Amino acid sequence: MSFDFSTASDAIANPLSYFSERGEDYEKYRPIHSALTISNILSGFKYPYQLVAADVGSGTGIGARLLANRGVRVLAIEPNTDMRTAATPHERVEFLAGTAEQIPLESASVDLVTSFQAFHWFDFEQSLQEFRRILKPCGRLALIWSFWDQSDTISKQYSHLIFEASKDQERQSQPRMQLQTWFKSLRYQLFWQGLWLPYFTNLQRHKFTFNQQLDLAGLIGLARSQGFTPSSGAALGKLAGQLSEFHHHFRDSQGQVCLTYQTYLYMATSANCHSHKMAAWWRI
Repeated sequence: MSFDFSTASDAIANPLSYFSERGEDYEKYRPIHSALTISNILSGFKYPYQLVAADVGSGTGIGARLLANRGVRVLAIEPNTDMRTAATPHERVEFLAGTAEQIPLESASVDLVTSFQAFHWFDFEQSLQEFRRILKPCGRLALIWSFWDQSDTISKQYSHLIFEASKDQERQSQPRMQLQTWFKSLRYQLFWQGLWLPYFTNLQRHKFTFNQQLDLAGLIGLARSQGFTPSSGAALGKLAGQLSEFHHHFRDSQGQVCLTYQTYLYMATSANCHSHKMAAWWRI
């Protein structure tokens, strides 16, 4: 089966339209990835403060700042103006307008490429080619996703409310939203069956768990930050009412609800590493 990613990606699932006007909620309420995740991304690098990283699809820079807090210089690549505007400044993070398919960086200019919660929006083949282009020989790629833990009752119920609200949104815009859902599922399946292989080697998988404490405003804000939930009107009002009941049922004595996440970290090495090492050996 053949599939032309170059013509389908932007036309069917455009993150620019998904996340416009959601930047403030994204910055304020999206969870902070665990310290263990960042430690694993940087494992093996002796001096993080000497590293240059490109964080692609950086959103408001949540992941970029976590790397920068460890001393890494981060070039945050984000196409959405609202996201870049809502970002909290950091002295070691520089935001650049750009996409995963056209990264505004020179070839072999970064040690690390990361993508927190964003790679599924990209054209896989074009973005992987770009990642390999901008990475130095033997550079590292790290793809990170965090999902609500479905083995945790509270997190499972929260995710159920969110996705039911997205179904209401989907029914209002048929058939385009159904096509988006099918398309993203297909892209995931094709990618994990080996589309990354020509570009990267030594794939590693890691899994971590962390928690997020939210009050009612946080629960609603986190819901609004999702690209597929209603952002206004009666549909948002309905979801807010459901989340108010959810908060009343699960809150602790401080008015907080604890959501549990599973983080999945995929790391790989640029496929040009072997040839680079062989060339270095030949020069000895």
